[in-house]
Amino acid sequence: MTLKIKVLSAAIAVSLINSTSTAFAETLYYNTTGEHSAGMWDWQSLGYIIGAGENNSGDLTLKGTSGYDHDFSAGKDGGKGTLTISEFSRNVNDTTYFSVGSVTKENVTLSNTEGVLNLVGADIGEVTTLGLDIGSSGFSDWHTKRESTVTGTLNIVDGAVMNVGKAENFSNNKAYVGAGNISNTGIINISGAGSALHLINNAPYYGDSVENGTLYLGFIGNGIINITDGGKLSAGRVSASTTLAGKNSVTMAKPPFAEINVTGEKSQLIIGSQMVLAADAYDDLQMIDATLTQKGAGSAVLNVSDHAEVIFEGKANTDIDGFDNPVSGLFMAGNAATSATVNLNQDGFISIANSTLSPDKDAIVAGDGVYAFNLNGGTLRVNDCSYCEDTLSTEVDMNVLSRSTLESGDNNQMLLKGSLAGEGGIVKTGAGLVALAGKNHYLGGTWVEGGELRADNDGALVNNTPYTVNGGKLNLNQHDLLMSSLSGKGGAVDVTTANLIIDQNSASLYAGSFVGAGSVEKKGTATLYLSGDSRQYNGAIAVLSGGVDSSRALGGNITVHNGGTLSAEGYLGKTEVMNAGVLKAGSQYQQKETPVSLEIDRGLTNSGTILLAKSGNITRQQVGNKLLVNGNYSGQNGDIYFNTVLADDTSATDRMIVTGDTDGKTFVHVNNVGGNGAYTKKGIELINVAGQSQGEFVQKERIVGGAYEYFLSRGVGKDSSNWYLVNTRPSSELDPEPAVEPEAVLRPEASEYGANLRAANMLFVHRLHDRLGEPHYVDSLTGEEKVTSMWLRHVGGHTRFRDNSGQLKTQANRYVLQLGGDIAQWSSDQRDRFHLGIMGGYANQKSNTRNYRSDYRADGSVHGYSLGAYATWLQDNEEKTGAYIDSWMLYSWFDNSVTGQSLAAESYKSKGITASVEAGYTWKLAEKNKRESYFIQPVAQLTWMGVKADRHHEMNGTSVEGTGDGNIQSRLGVRTFIKGHSLLDEGKERLFEPFVEVNWLHNTKNFGASLNGYHIEQAGTRNIGEIKVGVESQLGKNINLWVNIAQQIGDKAYSDTQAILGFKYLF
Repeated sequence: MTLKIKVLSAAIAVSLINSTSTAFAETLYYNTTGEHSAGMWDWQSLGYIIGAGENNSGDLTLKGTSGYDHDFSAGKDGGKGTLTISEFSRNVNDTTYFSVGSVTKENVTLSNTEGVLNLVGADIGEVTTLGLDIGSSGFSDWHTKRESTVTGTLNIVDGAVMNVGKAENFSNNKAYVGAGNISNTGIINISGAGSALHLINNAPYYGDSVENGTLYLGFIGNGIINITDGGKLSAGRVSASTTLAGKNSVTMAKPPFAEINVTGEKSQLIIGSQMVLAADAYDDLQMIDATLTQKGAGSAVLNVSDHAEVIFEGKANTDIDGFDNPVSGLFMAGNAATSATVNLNQDGFISIANSTLSPDKDAIVAGDGVYAFNLNGGTLRVNDCSYCEDTLSTEVDMNVLSRSTLESGDNNQMLLKGSLAGEGGIVKTGAGLVALAGKNHYLGGTWVEGGELRADNDGALVNNTPYTVNGGKLNLNQHDLLMSSLSGKGGAVDVTTANLIIDQNSASLYAGSFVGAGSVEKKGTATLYLSGDSRQYNGAIAVLSGGVDSSRALGGNITVHNGGTLSAEGYLGKTEVMNAGVLKAGSQYQQKETPVSLEIDRGLTNSGTILLAKSGNITRQQVGNKLLVNGNYSGQNGDIYFNTVLADDTSATDRMIVTGDTDGKTFVHVNNVGGNGAYTKKGIELINVAGQSQGEFVQKERIVGGAYEYFLSRGVGKDSSNWYLVNTRPSSELDPEPAVEPEAVLRPEASEYGANLRAANMLFVHRLHDRLGEPHYVDSLTGEEKVTSMWLRHVGGHTRFRDNSGQLKTQANRYVLQLGGDIAQWSSDQRDRFHLGIMGGYANQKSNTRNYRSDYRADGSVHGYSLGAYATWLQDNEEKTGAYIDSWMLYSWFDNSVTGQSLAAESYKSKGITASVEAGYTWKLAEKNKRESYFIQPVAQLTWMGVKADRHHEMNGTSVEGTGDGNIQSRLGVRTFIKGHSLLDEGKERLFEPFVEVNWLHNTKNFGASLNGYHIEQAGTRNIGEIKVGVESQLGKNINLWVNIAQQIGDKAYSDTQAILGFKYLF
């Protein structure tokens, strides 16, 4: 691209530079060091060329109240010169000219030329120069092969101001920085608040809106500008890194170079019309009868950072003669031999827009060279100015090196048609529009803080990257997008006629909304939390995997797929929960401790799972949550979970309200939240249906509260559309005559807790004869009678009983293994005998209970061990007649479990002491012969049962406490037996004792359990009758064996059958 820049000036810089060498006389050189602080500087006698000639140097400081009224040159033709203007030194002539670091045309001096001009402080006033040369020589000097260098430096600091040119016709408003020869280098440093260099727009003879105050930087040379710490440079045009073109084209040993650095708070570079970075240009540099054209050459760099700003004002030159004129904007790398770089670094700003005066539309243009527009933490801004359109457009590709900002203000728009690529991210700010049309590949994510960020092409918004919308709108504009995450504090995502996929594996919160009528798909394992109002969204939303949590409103047509979870409160559009999908009423993000309400508009279809608030999770105790379906509900074999305080009809509960019709089948689950259970009449309403109630709600598993069994039942009469929880068995609408109040249904587990406690207290209870069989013998060495033994007994038993309500039937099977032996014996009169022994055992029982009204079952088990001791006194040990007293004490410990049908297993422990004292008297009734005698033995026994079960809380929250421990069982009975042996066993030390025993047993307490204060106990065990038959035998000198069977019968269908097999070995 060729840019035409018409430079209109009567006082031409080239002629000035070339004429200077002839005007300056050697006698006007100032090659010394000095200060001037008062009065006018006498340039005619003291000189005005500071540091001129081979190896000469000069240093002049104008300060105080001094003044000057003539041109100055610092550093010329191999000299080193420094001019400092400070304090209150003033220029009293606004037609002066400054040259800093220069050589006469074709001068080949061997010494380096160095010139420095220091303008210090605001008190020196605005310094005006008609033209400015910094490190420059004439245009025709390009062919001079100079071994030395020429360097000019202009320092404007501490609030000093320099104006190049004046606002009048033909005023020289050109600055050449590093111009004329490749050995020339010009440097301008502008630093500090108020410090400024202005290239003044003059008033030419023809044309309007002229911006011709031009700075040539690196024109066939090298130029550097540093604007720092609040400094300012303004120019109509900046032409950087160029050379002569056309018939005046030059050949250089190396290409030119230009660098512009703008950094620091409030530092500014203001461009009236255009900046050329190594781009081609047409410049009417009128040299009497010559026209010189420029083209881009070498390389140019613009660096902007640290809150500094480059501003393009959008002005241009429109001539009355109809010529094509320069356009406003930024132009880079005009041909293949050039390179240009813009580094918009951290917190730097470039404000630019298309000019209203420009025939071209793009404000940033790149040619055929190598260029880089680097967004490295800075801000590219649509400028809002008098000569600007409301648009910044460009086809330039940009490198996004770090998180950078695109700013478009109110009513403005930025159209980026090139590619954005790199590791950084893009932040959209301002109330206007930024439209992306290129194939973009930046990887650092996208932020929308305000206004609108719009995709104008497929691939304009980058797939598989995170998006954050804090304000404004992200507009997909009919182009599909795959996000790796979505977050932000507000704003909107417009998915009109587009498919948005959010595939994220880490949780995020988006507080904005969805708008439009496209589709949104949530994928990935993590949860997307939504707290905005998307009620007006009319598209589709599919939760395919992971979770979506909406705490306010989510409209459209929502589908929760297999593996997806939607948590919501407030408002949802029409919703379908598919197989294995989950809908939770209540936002997990909000974590409310109070009940939540969820309204679903236009209907709900459920073939998955619906959880009302934290149903199924007793760590979160909300109850009273409401699901309102505005429309029809269709159950497709889905599940729904409710939280309920299971008690009477007034109990707090979650509810589902359907304003339309219901159909299909739904399985209902109820979680008890702290309910103790209570009698219901009408029931606890779970589901209210205003329309046609054709749907069936089926209880999925047991519902228990305290000791009560609850059932899901359709209402009766006018309430037949609704569904209730009742703890009486469902009945027909026909009321019985006379009216009978139904009885509450009890849980079978209650009886199992009692059965376990009864077993723990009674498994090791025994009587003297259960371990007796202790005949005397004569010690073979001493002749002393001794009885030393070790015994073992096996017990098996079966019990049946009912509870006090008559609903529960329990049966149990037990097994006991107990062993012991004497550790001491003695006698007080050679006839009686005292025995002291120890014993231990293992026992278990398995039981089951069935409620015949509900048909539910429960299983129980108990197993444990015991250790203890016994003591016995026999009045006549030899004949075994007379009185006896037996006592024992045991410590027992058990593991218990109760498992209800469809309920979790409950485990707990029990432990305690049981003790007994028993007394009896044996009479010999008759003796048939020496081998056979008849006896009767009345007995009495008291047994204290002190095994207690730990207080237990079931997983459903029911508190369970065993009852009946501390029971005292009394037994009164009579035993008749025959002791003898047959003739065949004569002399074989064999003895047999068949017996029959009848007992009456009385218990002071019945074993049972209290569930949340409701007491259920065994029935029929207060008074029990028993008959026992068996035989005890001595099979040899050292072996005893006994066996018996007993049957107990009590009230209320209580019965117990037991068999014992005992074995004793005598030492």
